[in-house]
Amino acid sequence: MTHHIFWLDWVSVLLLALPVAVAAWAGAALTGAEQERGTAALAWTQSVSPRRWIAVKWAVAGGVLFAGASSLVLLFVGARSVPYMDGSPLDDWTDWLTFSASGPVAPALFLLALTLGAYAGLLLRRSLAALAVSAGAMFGVVQGLPLLLPHLWPAERIFGWKVTAAPARAWVLSESALDAQGRPVSMSDCQYGRESLVRQCAEAKGVEGFETLFHPASHAVPLHLAETALILVLTAALAFAALRLLRRRTP
Repeated sequence: MTHHIFWLDWVSVLLLALPVAVAAWAGAALTGAEQERGTAALAWTQSVSPRRWIAVKWAVAGGVLFAGASSLVLLFVGARSVPYMDGSPLDDWTDWLTFSASGPVAPALFLLALTLGAYAGLLLRRSLAALAVSAGAMFGVVQGLPLLLPHLWPAERIFGWKVTAAPARAWVLSESALDAQGRPVSMSDCQYGRESLVRQCAEAKGVEGFETLFHPASHAVPLHLAETALILVLTAALAFAALRLLRRRTP
């Protein structure tokens, strides 16, 4: 079981780290190098139009990446479904690596990385510069998505005197004590233990109750779809920008 979890951990890391490498490759080799050497401009003056040139490159590379990432996702989900994985670290759907490697987010990230790198190569026309910019930008995307994810779907709220009110397997976003005006109140000097003592200390501070914001396990699917949609919108925007750039640069 330990080896099983170890390899699954690495699969999830690879599924979300490889897009940075894909972005760097797309920026440096897919479009940047040909722009730098002038072979792209030569091809455009012959029988291949700029749009067809970029479309063929994107379609072939995108198809291979999408198929490969989707296969890894299916293997990852299948391996996570075995009975002895219940209760293991990889059974925690709130972990972003596990969450994003378990559905369409991972293949969508590969398409975004490819499009981002291709656009950077077209824009900068220098392979090394495109490599650095596209890898850095994709790294920022991978780091920023976990911060955006909890806000992509409305969280549920519980208000009352129970401190840990969220259901089992819920993704707890925040737990705070609120006064009558809805302002947070520090509970740092209250001893958490018996509920009656906690309430007595809280009431002495003017607390009206404890607010818990959380995503239940049932939000996993809508959150996954919302994250995938966001990534695909970014991909479409970059593809549109790349086509506009080609149109301006070529007759």
